[in-house]
Amino acid sequence: MKKLIIIIVAVVILSGFSSTSRTKQDLKMIEDKYDANVGVYALNTATGEEIKFNENKRFAYASTLKAISSALLLEKTPHNKLNKKIHISKKQIVSYSPILEKYIDKDITIKKLIEATMLYSDNTANNIIIDELGGYKEMRKRLKKLNDSTTVLSRKEPDLNNYSPKNTSDTSTPQAFGKTLKKLVMDGDLSKDNKEFLLKLMINNKNGDTLINAGAPKTFKVADKSGQALTYGSRNDVAFVYPKGHNKPIILVIFTNKNNKDAKPNDKVVSDVAELVLK
Repeated sequence: MKKLIIIIVAVVILSGFSSTSRTKQDLKMIEDKYDANVGVYALNTATGEEIKFNENKRFAYASTLKAISSALLLEKTPHNKLNKKIHISKKQIVSYSPILEKYIDKDITIKKLIEATMLYSDNTANNIIIDELGGYKEMRKRLKKLNDSTTVLSRKEPDLNNYSPKNTSDTSTPQAFGKTLKKLVMDGDLSKDNKEFLLKLMINNKNGDTLINAGAPKTFKVADKSGQALTYGSRNDVAFVYPKGHNKPIILVIFTNKNNKDAKPNDKVVSDVAELVLK
């Protein structure tokens, strides 16, 4: 009987290794198909199962950082204080600010700031969120408390999108980024109302339909934040993915880039990776 149990356990373990190996082989095939570099960290928060591929390789995080900065501000601000007003001046406006450019010399609430950066990826909104947090110095302190010493916060929008593989500025790894998202949003100090607010924005965001959402089964609910750097074909998406009937998500981080500085990003790389991983 003991021998039978040992054999069964061994078969299950070997089966798991085989499945993981096949997944990595398939991910390598996607890299080869698109001549791209792919980094993946997936965590099923219901089971603890992980899928990793180049999980410790550095990529530009680009606008996926907005999910972390918004979560940090929501962690700091009680839900009933989200109507606090902030005055916007013309000198604060940077490129790609479709919402904040309408608020020059006007006041905007913290709630509207977070909506602008999460729904429309407004760059000025994210810069002001960073200022409200006390700048990158304070953000680094908070990330350190979350055991994230990997994510390198350097420049604000839009400069953070000028990625270079020669330095670590404005980069992270799929695993570090995914674990920080889990600690902040799933396990952290976000109030129930603020957590629901953030996830609703991520579900309704206007920029991710061709990324993880395109690769996920139609019955899955995807709450994501995309990012795209200006160099090396960098294209990313991070998401909380809810299979039908489940209230515990799969946390999925997909970072991609290419080896040529002038290469164009390809959303299909991300959606193909998502389709493979979410199977």
